[in-house]
Amino acid sequence: MPAQLTVDYTKCTGCRICELACSAKKEGLFNPALARLKIVRYDDLGMDIPNVCGPCDEAPCVDICPVYAMRRDPLSRMTYLDEDKCILCKSCAGVCVNGVIKLDTSRMRIIKCDHCGGDPECAKACPTGAIQYGSISQSTIRGRHGKMIHYLKEIERTALAEQTDGEK
Repeated sequence: MPAQLTVDYTKCTGCRICELACSAKKEGLFNPALARLKIVRYDDLGMDIPNVCGPCDEAPCVDICPVYAMRRDPLSRMTYLDEDKCILCKSCAGVCVNGVIKLDTSRMRIIKCDHCGGDPECAKACPTGAIQYGSISQSTIRGRHGKMIHYLKEIERTALAEQTDGEK
C-alpha cells in the first residue's frame, strides 16, 4: 500500500505544532488557519483529533468539481488539486468530510493537503507521533477508524442527551 498520513488520535495532545509546521512550510508563516490539516477539540471528551486529508473511501471533492480541478490518484487514492483549473466554486470544500479543503480568503484560492510531495511537515513536527507518514495495513486503518467512530457516536449521544435535558 502506498504511503499515507495516519493519525493515532490517542497520542494527540492538541499542541497544534502540526498546524504551525504545515503553514510555515506552505505559506512561510505561522498561521494555523492556513494549515492543510485541522485539529478539532472535543472538550466534553477531553480529546483533540487531527483531521488530515487521507484516502477517503469515496472522494466527493473529486466527484463534485465541475471543471475537474480535483483528481484522485488511483494507486494512493489521495486527491490533488490543480490550482490552474480551479474556479473557486468551493464545492469541494463544502463536501470534504474532514473539513480540510479550505478557501484562503486572503489570496482567494482553495488550499488542501498534498502530503508535501511525500515528506509531510506535520508528521515530522508532531512531538508525540500522533501523525505519521508511511505504509499502513488495512486492518490497522479499520481498527483506528472503528475507535474514532465509537468516540464520535459517544459525542453525538452526549449532545442529544444534553439537548433533551435542556428541553425539559
